[in-house]
Amino acid sequence: MGRLGNFFIHRSNETNKVTIEIGVNTKQPALVNAFSESLSAVDHLAINYSAATIVVRATERPELSVREYMLVDEASYYAHVSHTGSRLSIIAGDRPAQDNLNIRIEVDVPTSYQGRLEISSVSGTIKLNGLHDLRSLAITSTSGNIEMDDLSTTGLTIDSVTGNLKGKGLVADDYTINAMSGNVHLLNSRGNYFIRCSAGSLRLDDAHGHGKFEVTSGTAKLCFAEVDGNLAAESSAGSVRLQVPRELDYGFNLETSIGRLKTPDNAHFSNNERSYQTGAVGEPSELMISMLTVVGSLTLEPR
Repeated sequence: MGRLGNFFIHRSNETNKVTIEIGVNTKQPALVNAFSESLSAVDHLAINYSAATIVVRATERPELSVREYMLVDEASYYAHVSHTGSRLSIIAGDRPAQDNLNIRIEVDVPTSYQGRLEISSVSGTIKLNGLHDLRSLAITSTSGNIEMDDLSTTGLTIDSVTGNLKGKGLVADDYTINAMSGNVHLLNSRGNYFIRCSAGSLRLDDAHGHGKFEVTSGTAKLCFAEVDGNLAAESSAGSVRLQVPRELDYGFNLETSIGRLKTPDNAHFSNNERSYQTGAVGEPSELMISMLTVVGSLTLEPR
């Protein structure tokens, strides 16, 4: 019996007949490599690691710690470190293009590190937890989910081609999120948002801040516990639902080509047409909420 990826190949010595069975490798990867690095002279940490699960989390230890888990213990597969000025890069080793290596890398970042963090992956899940006061956080993923919990940074930039994105307890001065294909869900986040979803749903729960949201094909549900600036939500094909604090004073502008508009019961209208509504809620305010869709309904309501 031979093995190729997740396929088992059987050859009978009597009949010379070959059969192929699909199997699942349930063996857990083992720790094959570990090392530590000082970040005392580093202000830019880059992780370039593909075809693996990447786990990045905070540690109270003073040094960066890296652990690699694999099904195959092959030294050429190990990550290597590159130093260029104040930049430290962790780069995946040379590995064959096969799907059964089941690789996982764990990177523990000292809580004292407050520089730039950059993560790049072609395929695999990316998980981050407990990182605070970063100067910037940039994530690039071609294929795979992104999971973030308890993070704070001046700037958060995410470019995702395929995969879902989930975040909880995020704080950033500025968010720039581009998701080509996949759902985006943020819970209890705070900051100035620019989020674009090309194909997938967008959902914010218990959000704080302001910003602009664009969905090309999919729905958007945005629930704000606090609004401190203008909000704009657009969709080419899909419904948008925006909830804001009941006591908030604001002006609004809603427009759709094909769809239904719904505004709060206490709204005062300057225009109240079927596909175009402008007006205000509460006392006069410079804060403006704009919602636009080509095909789909728009709902603006108190939470």
